[in-house]
Amino acid sequence: MHKGYVMPRNDIDDFMKDGAMKDQYGIQFFAATDPKKARELLPPPLDLVDPERPLAYGYIVNIRQPTFAPWYMEGGWGLIARHEQYVGVYFIGLMLSGPGALMGAFSGRETAGLPKKLCERIVVERTGDEGHCFIERGGVRLLDVRTKIGAYNDPSFHTEQEGCSPDSPVDTDGACLLHKYSVDGFSGFTSISLLNYDSPTRFYSWEAASAEITVGSSNDDRWGELPARDVVGAGWMVSDNWVRGLSHIHEYPREEIASIMGYLLPGRFDRSVFERNHQRYE
Repeated sequence: MHKGYVMPRNDIDDFMKDGAMKDQYGIQFFAATDPKKARELLPPPLDLVDPERPLAYGYIVNIRQPTFAPWYMEGGWGLIARHEQYVGVYFIGLMLSGPGALMGAFSGRETAGLPKKLCERIVVERTGDEGHCFIERGGVRLLDVRTKIGAYNDPSFHTEQEGCSPDSPVDTDGACLLHKYSVDGFSGFTSISLLNYDSPTRFYSWEAASAEITVGSSNDDRWGELPARDVVGAGWMVSDNWVRGLSHIHEYPREEIASIMGYLLPGRFDRSVFERNHQRYE
């Protein structure tokens, strides 16, 4: 049945209501990274939780039942950071592919400021106790993770969701530290806010795994600037993720806007936005 162009009021009221990324299948992984590189990539006033041994976080999943789109693949790479009492992941970038990728990217960027782009290929595969997940964009493999189920790289590493099951899931708190900005096409960027994206996860399955992580860069996506130096561990999981709240925790003064945008633009726009000669033919 075809509907008219203008959306009725009750549909507007339901926009992204109870939005959730359900039935995620794939991996989460953690690695210590280079302290100098981590500090360079983190925009003020964010701080590293552990300046001596900063922790990087990533995930690659198939979101099989999102509430706002067909299924899609998603992955990201970032740093565990803090601002005052707020602790969360500061993503240097997230990639999406698959039938629901466009709505997943637009909804995340416009509602919460997530640094999302579309990519050509995300793969999540597992055979027995071995897994291989990767993200490719522009012919470059930005993230490649090989896992072996059984134990973490670091035996001392533990997570809250260990021991969960479909009949006895485990809910964990989680957050992202995000930026939303306003832009005037004639006068540039006019405001930036730092947001706390309160996002719990319900785990139905979690299998401890060791991981080998390779991070790469292209001209458009400089993920390799945040290397995985010492892998802590990974987990093969099935989970639901949703948004509990979004709060403004810092407003940047106008004189800082230009410098802060230097940190933010690479995760949201390609070099073609800044370079006149940017054609590619295949």
